[in-house]
Amino acid sequence: MAGPGSNRQQWRAAVAQRLRAIAPHALTALCAVAVSALVTSLTTKPESVTAPTVITVIVGAPTVRPTVIPRPSDTAEPAVAAGISRQELLDLRAEDDAIWAALYLVRAVSHADDANAALRVNALAEVDQALIAVDDALSLARSRAVGAARDPIDQLRRDVGTMREDLYLRPEALDSRIGHLRQAMLTLIGHGP
Repeated sequence: MAGPGSNRQQWRAAVAQRLRAIAPHALTALCAVAVSALVTSLTTKPESVTAPTVITVIVGAPTVRPTVIPRPSDTAEPAVAAGISRQELLDLRAEDDAIWAALYLVRAVSHADDANAALRVNALAEVDQALIAVDDALSLARSRAVGAARDPIDQLRRDVGTMREDLYLRPEALDSRIGHLRQAMLTLIGHGP
């Protein structure tokens, strides 16, 4: 029968065994941290230290109001880089807007496919949610579309609105209407908004 001293010895032996098992890993981690700190200190430049600013207040001196420098507004255009004309910049922005509008139209087509799939299983609530997503994507496409491309997108949004109104009243022809909507969006993507 083992006494209380025997249990302590077993416990100490178990703790010592675990410490011996953990020691190499702890030593490796400590060395890795030290080497990382050394490499970081050798490769980074020390930041310049600026002397603190001393402000002297003279009693009886006239009060000077600080000059307020207006912040540039969010709509202020950045300076044009050398070699790029203003027209080239406008052309690039128009191309960027056209790409974004096409991406939003692709998203709307994807949501229309989701609406059609939900309609096949008669999940009208999911169809409604998908049509809302179509309208949101069309709204984003319209915000990026330029000129004449906005009118067809507005018409598509009106069509989506009437589909949502007719969803619970007259759902029988909705699948063909979603198909026509999808085809119209694909046509807009092909012509470039």
